Amino acid sequence: MAVARPEGYAILGLGLFGNAIARTLAELGHRVLAVDRDLAAVEAVGSEVAEAVQADATDRDALRALHIDRYEVVFNTIGDLDASILCTLALRELGVRRIIAKVNSTQQARVLTRLGVEEILFPERDMGQRVARQVAAGFALGALTELGPDASVAEIAVPDVLLGRSLAEAELRRRFGVTVVAVRRPGPEPGTPGQVLVSPPPDFVFGPGDRVLVAGLNSDLERLSRSGA
Repeated sequence: MAVARPEGYAILGLGLFGNAIARTLAELGHRVLAVDRDLAAVEAVGSEVAEAVQADATDRDALRALHIDRYEVVFNTIGDLDASILCTLALRELGVRRIIAKVNSTQQARVLTRLGVEEILFPERDMGQRVARQVAAGFALGALTELGPDASVAEIAVPDVLLGRSLAEAELRRRFGVTVVAVRRPGPEPGTPGQVLVSPPPDFVFGPGDRVLVAGLNSDLERLSRSGA
């Protein structure tokens, strides 16, 4: 007997976080099932996803009727601890392949981990830590993309002292231990399209308005940010 192929993504719980996941996956062209007990939350995404259903995600029979086990990934974004646990138990019993769960507390994370959920999202805590690290390192919000606990890609404005100098002359790798990934160059006139130069060559010359994407250890990126190069 042939095994049914995974059908896409299911999002259980359509608060701000679940709503954003559902909309974004749909915009990326994926098939999305969106589920919530609140009819208003379901209707808010109904026109944007493949299927939006008002149902109780803690009810195993309701989830079975939705063929929840056919989905490649199921997001449990229910905030209430008891409901999140019941939803997870139902998903596990129905044989869902991959569960990604959003949690609001370390207690919730601990319980869901013990239930076998290997992928836990703690968005408020993680965002708070990310904002603190970016501000403490002297970067504007959104200018830092973490690659891991100790390394990131940062976008910085080219310091005045580097204008007119080549990438080789700047010696950013030797001086700071960072690698230039790309340079974002503005358009010739305000409001006109710019260009992104990926892996610029050593003879690339920095110009006014250039912004550089550099990768490296967070400590090295912080030194670069505060140095004025």
